[in-house]
Amino acid sequence: MPLLWLAATFGRTLRAGHTPLIERIARRSTPGLSPQLCRHTRRLTAVWCGYFLAAAAFSAVDVWSGAIGAGRVGLAVLAGSVLMFVGERWARPWLFPQQAFPGLIQQLRDTWSVFRASGGSGTRGRQ
Repeated sequence: MPLLWLAATFGRTLRAGHTPLIERIARRSTPGLSPQLCRHTRRLTAVWCGYFLAAAAFSAVDVWSGAIGAGRVGLAVLAGSVLMFVGERWARPWLFPQQAFPGLIQQLRDTWSVFRASGGSGTRGRQ
């Protein structure tokens, strides 16, 4: 269920009139994002939403079939999440060489502040 909650949290922010969740996080440290970076954050929010849906489906199939085991599926989902996060952090400066990005600790603070401010729902409109 947490994976579906995450998918819904990310997905709701992709609706018209809402700021994508990752754009809201990025704007904490960099209020003036370029249009290209805004498009990137929208796509990235959609990718994470899709990832969480796929992971939830994979987990549900495993629970139903009992083929792999919940612990291994959980580790696989965690490993996939870390790989996606690290991969995007690695690619971001390459994709946007003119843009300065916050460090990991600041990004975690920004993420926490966005979730805390919205109660974790991620549904606040454009700011």
